[in-house]
Amino acid sequence: MRAACALLITLFPCGLASCGHGARDVISTGGVVWTRLTPSQVIEPDRADWLADSIAFQVRDTGQDKVAVAAEDGSGIQIEPEAAAVGARAPRWVRPGLLLESSDRSGSEDLWYLEIATGATRRLTAFPGGEWTPVPRPGTPGVVYVEGTDPDQGRLTLIPDTAQVPLQQIYLTAPSLLAGEPSFDPTGNAICFSAAGPSGTRQIWKLSLSDTLAVQLTVASNPPSGPVLDRSPKWSPDGTQILMASHRGGIWGVWALNPMGEAQGLTLLAQDLPQAVIRHPAWSPDGREILLSSDRSGERALWRLSNLGL
Repeated sequence: MRAACALLITLFPCGLASCGHGARDVISTGGVVWTRLTPSQVIEPDRADWLADSIAFQVRDTGQDKVAVAAEDGSGIQIEPEAAAVGARAPRWVRPGLLLESSDRSGSEDLWYLEIATGATRRLTAFPGGEWTPVPRPGTPGVVYVEGTDPDQGRLTLIPDTAQVPLQQIYLTAPSLLAGEPSFDPTGNAICFSAAGPSGTRQIWKLSLSDTLAVQLTVASNPPSGPVLDRSPKWSPDGTQILMASHRGGIWGVWALNPMGEAQGLTLLAQDLPQAVIRHPAWSPDGREILLSSDRSGERALWRLSNLGL
C-alpha cells in the first residue's frame, strides 16, 4: 500500500492535489479565500486536524474509511495502509508524527495510536462497546472520546491518564444527552461538544471537568429561520472563541461562538454556496485560518479558508 501511495504521488507530482494554487482559489463575498486542497482522486475527505505544517484527515479508500496525512497546502497526500476490511477514522494529532484515531482493527471500534513514519499502530482501549472520535487533552496524557454505537450520538468519556494501568473511565455526560464531536479548550479543563436536540436539531454545549455540569450554548430555534442545526465545535487556540458549522438561514456556514453562549456573541465568518454542506471545520494552529470539508465543487473536498479577518 505504501508503494501504491508513492506511485500515486509520482503520477501527481504536487501530491494528489492539483499543481498551482491559482486555479483552486475562490474569493467569496466578504473577501474570504477558499483554496481547495484535495483533488477528485481523494474520496470523501473529512474530519481534518491541523498541527504545525501538517494535516490529517479521514477518507474513503477501497470502500473503507482510512486515515490520510498531507502538508498543510494539500501536497504529498499519503493514505495510511490498512488490512482488507479494516477502517480507521477521525485522526487527531498527539504530537508531530503521532496520531490518535479510532479503528475496528481488533473487530470492535477502539482507540489506537498511529506512528506516521513507520505505520506502526498501538491499541489504547479495549472496553466493551465502541470508542469514537478521540481528542487528546492539551498538556496531559488524558483523552476524551465518544462511547456508543454512533460517533455523534453517544456518551462523552474521559480517560484522565493514558499511562495508567488499568485505564480509568470517567463519564462526563448522561447517555440521554446523545453527545458527540468533543473538543478541549487550550487549558484542557473544559470541553465543548454537540448534542442532538428536538425535531432533528443539534446544538453546541460545554462542560467543565471540575464539575461536569453540561451547559447549552446555542438555541434550538432561531426565528424567523426556524430550527437550528449547529455542529462540529472546535475551541480556538487562544480559547476566546468556539468555531462551529451551522445551517442557520438555510445555508451552511462557519461561525465563531462566544464560549459563554450565543447571547454573548455569535459571528458569521464565511458562508458556503447554497447547495453545499460543510462538515467538521478545524482551526489553523495560529487561529487565523480554517480547514473544512465541503461539497461546494460538486464533490466533497478539503478547503482552506483564509482572509477571514481574524
